[in-house]
Amino acid sequence: MEEKKVSTLFEEMRNDIAKFITSTLELGKLEAYEKISLSASTILYGFILAATALFALLFILVTAGLYLGEVLQSIWLGFGIVAAFTLLVFLIILASGRPFRKRFTSRVIRFLMENDNNDDKNSKK
Repeated sequence: MEEKKVSTLFEEMRNDIAKFITSTLELGKLEAYEKISLSASTILYGFILAATALFALLFILVTAGLYLGEVLQSIWLGFGIVAAFTLLVFLIILASGRPFRKRFTSRVIRFLMENDNNDDKNSKK
C-alpha cells in the first residue's frame, strides 16, 4: 500500500471539513425551515379559528339585536343596546391589553421552546 503524502492528507482533511461545515449549515437551514413552517401553520390555523369565531359572534350579535328590538318594540333600541354592550367589552379588552400581550408572548415563547425540546429529544434517538 502506498503511503500518502502529508499534503495529500491535509487536502483530504480540508475537503472533509468543508463538506462537514456545508452539511451542518444545510441542516441548520432545514431545521429553520421546519420551525418557520410549523409556526406559520399554527398562526394560519389560529386566524381561521378567529375568523370563524368572529362570524359566529357577528351572527349572535345581530340575532340579539333583532330579539331585543322585537322585545322592546324598537329595532334601533335593540341594536343600540347590543352596540353599547359590544363597546363596553371592547373598552374592557383595550384596558387589559398589556396583560393580554404578555400572556400571548409567553405562550408563543413556550410553544417555540416545546418545539425546540421535541426536536432535541428526536435528534437524540
